[in-house]
Amino acid sequence: MINHTVLFKFKEEATAAQINAMVDALQALDNKIDEIKEIQVKENFSERAKGFTIMLYSKFESKEALEAYQVHPAHVSVVTEHVKPIAEDIMAIDIEY
Repeated sequence: MINHTVLFKFKEEATAAQINAMVDALQALDNKIDEIKEIQVKENFSERAKGFTIMLYSKFESKEALEAYQVHPAHVSVVTEHVKPIAEDIMAIDIEY
């Protein structure tokens, strides 16, 4: 099993509406990409977040399934339309267990 976790830090000019649209679009991938076994996109409440305010947590059966997700047109579209325009920094962590 693969755990894919992504932390998002946003540009100062990013609006709440843009961030909410990104969260909704990422969460909606659950119904569009078969390789996703679980996905949660939530607000980070930790005071140690260093500016990373949204976290995506997802599970995949294998590294190949994660790779298929990353190039899937629905994922690429969300990244292009919702993430890149407002993200200042992104940190991704992938682990196998």
